[in-house]
Amino acid sequence: MPIPDHYRRGACPSAGNPMASGDGLLSRIRLIDGRLTPSGLRRVAALADEHGSGLIEITGRGNLQLRGLAEEAEAELTATLVDAGLAVEPAASEAVRNIQCSAAADLDPQALVDPAPQARALDQRLISDDRFRALPPKFRFVFNGGGLTHLADADGDIRADAVSTPEGTRYRIGLAGTSATAQSLGNCKPSQVVDVLVELALIFLEERQRLITPARRMRQLIDASGSSPFAGLRDLSRPGGVTADHPPAPEPGRTRAGTVLGVALGCLGTNSARLIAEQLEVHNSTLRITSQRCLILPHGPVTNPGLAEAPELIHTPGDPRLSAIACPGMPGCASGSTATRRDALDWAEQVPELFDGRNLVHVSGCPKGCAHPGRAPVVLVAREGRYDLVLDDRALPEEEGHRIASGLLPEEVPDTLRALVSTAALNSPGDEPLVQSLVRVAQASRNRR
Repeated sequence: MPIPDHYRRGACPSAGNPMASGDGLLSRIRLIDGRLTPSGLRRVAALADEHGSGLIEITGRGNLQLRGLAEEAEAELTATLVDAGLAVEPAASEAVRNIQCSAAADLDPQALVDPAPQARALDQRLISDDRFRALPPKFRFVFNGGGLTHLADADGDIRADAVSTPEGTRYRIGLAGTSATAQSLGNCKPSQVVDVLVELALIFLEERQRLITPARRMRQLIDASGSSPFAGLRDLSRPGGVTADHPPAPEPGRTRAGTVLGVALGCLGTNSARLIAEQLEVHNSTLRITSQRCLILPHGPVTNPGLAEAPELIHTPGDPRLSAIACPGMPGCASGSTATRRDALDWAEQVPELFDGRNLVHVSGCPKGCAHPGRAPVVLVAREGRYDLVLDDRALPEEEGHRIASGLLPEEVPDTLRALVSTAALNSPGDEPLVQSLVRVAQASRNRR
């Protein structure tokens, strides 16, 4: 269903182009390759303390956010980020650096290729060519190398997924979707992928202007004009090959790529950030940040005792907080009417049978659903200080029948969630995963309506 204008998320904030929120300005630091050096992490922590809220937010795209910024401090913050190599000038060039990359593919023997060099090369092309400043703010490039930090499920306007072919590793080029849903155009060699993605972006810019209302995303353009303008690129061969493994997201603990630390609600304190920087310096390594709001410390294990005591860091799988995704809510966001982060942590503690560390529960302060734009098995979305319960859908449901309860006070939510889990369990055959049982409950609810 189309999203009403008053429910649309605002333009993406970035260094030099912040976004106003309930607690001040919000600025985003784009990590093109999903990696951050210890010195970079220290610099970000210092900026969060000096100018912001004292928290470093990790986004669902593996970027960082600083919020609570005063208007007069934002220019100094941006200049510091540029000096540290964490942003570029002018702001119009920074705004189009919307690239997502498999963060730890170089550490993972099951990944097909490390796409970081191509991601950084594309970034330089976007920065250096003024034409790309016309790209819409949410237009996204995805480089998926496979392995533990694969991005098969990340939605991209233009994407490159590593595949294994008889001729060697290639990138499968796709438009508008995930690895499974994007429209495939063909394969190209790694040495050609940046040129191909640049050409596709330029075609998009040309074709979007032919529409009465220029398309904001590739999907809108394809729906309006088809994909024929993108066909026949000279560097593309017939699609084929086998993608790398797409295992579940890495859980806290030791993995083949290093030590994984979860970060509750993606909110990293600056003291913890400095301790992580110390740990990285011991091993002369670089932090990797995943789209699941987790941190990967290469090598390891973690030896800094302070990290074990950091309240927001999660060291073991199954922690209830791993299930929770929540936006800032009230008072951090002007659109929020509830304290979403506090509520999410309270409910995770009270209903561990639902918050099992794997099942995703999205707590949204309003129907915009900024913290998790996609579907989730369970969504609690606030309206005027109360919550609606939505199953297998978005904060603004695509199917109204998936809204199974409305107007719940925060203190009423735990009992409602326990009843939901009980209903799902009663209707579950055998050892069916809870998430599948919840989906069937949503389907049954829709059918009854």
